[in-house]
Amino acid sequence: MLDTTILNVSLPNIGEHLDVGLDSLSWALNVYLILFASLTILLTRISEMLGVHKCFLIGVFLFGIGSTLSALSSELSMLLVGRAIQSVGASIVFPLSMTLGIGLVNVEKRTGMIAILGITQGLAAALGPTIGGIVTQFMGWRWIFWINVPLTIIMILIGITNLNMRNEVQHKQSMDILGAILIMVTLATVSLGMMQGRVWTWTSFATVLCFLTSAVSFSLFVWIEHRSKNPMVP
Repeated sequence: MLDTTILNVSLPNIGEHLDVGLDSLSWALNVYLILFASLTILLTRISEMLGVHKCFLIGVFLFGIGSTLSALSSELSMLLVGRAIQSVGASIVFPLSMTLGIGLVNVEKRTGMIAILGITQGLAAALGPTIGGIVTQFMGWRWIFWINVPLTIIMILIGITNLNMRNEVQHKQSMDILGAILIMVTLATVSLGMMQGRVWTWTSFATVLCFLTSAVSFSLFVWIEHRSKNPMVP
């Protein structure tokens, strides 16, 4: 969640070093948010089928790899690839961390656990610009990404030691492919429209098309989910 907002105030500094304009560089934010929004539901369902513990560590690993590539970026394309990989990892880790955290406590204590997770996630998103500005000023923009690397290594080591990956429950079931495609289209297009509406103008063909596509695909998604044997969202 920190990485959804930590780049906001650092973009001018990154643009100077990579010699890229802010309009192009804004896609370092957009690609992260669009993938994060559109893949979370799909990758959560796949993780339930393959094993939550294993997939959680895979997500952490991907987030670390994406952070490393972003930190090493010498041009915009490399930064975008790094951010995309980082976002795929985040879209796995974010929901599964909720699942793992809630599973640690008894039913009567779950409200408190959900509150703790919600507060930390909210604070992370809110503090992102402040932390990004401090890190950029005193350590350089690359450290916005480097600080993730030791954290992911620690998470992987703790996970290997504590998570039950050999005998964990796997929910074997058929995949609702059409539902998965529709919810990805819904979330991707509404995210793109919201982020680019100011640039394209809110009444432009591209913006209207994004919102119209999102509305149609969401309507179809709800219709399909009511009829699916294994819906993405019951």
